[in-house]
Amino acid sequence: MNANDIVLLALKHKVTAISKSDGRHVWCTEIGGRFVSGDFITLACDDSHVFAYSGGHLHCLELSNGRLLWTNELPGYGFGLASLCVPGYGWAPDNAALKHLIAQRDASASSAAIAATAI
Repeated sequence: MNANDIVLLALKHKVTAISKSDGRHVWCTEIGGRFVSGDFITLACDDSHVFAYSGGHLHCLELSNGRLLWTNELPGYGFGLASLCVPGYGWAPDNAALKHLIAQRDASASSAAIAATAI
């Protein structure tokens, strides 16, 4: 299998490979960290590996079967949203996704501030 044959979906502590041709699940791997801010998982991949960041942990999965190869708990880095880049393959999240996440965060903060002043 190669990266051109699948779509990767990352949601709710799982990374799933889905066949582009028929929509079937090829593999699904549960990942996680101690602290997960929402359900967002940052993904980046090359021709043989999937890199997934969530909740302060960076995971490396085998692209062909989803097998977890390693996890780095990234001590001292914190638990926020992370950007990943695989040189020659691009980065994640892309600008549009990042703008959306920032807008969501800002909207939540504004709602919380309005609710607090109404009390």
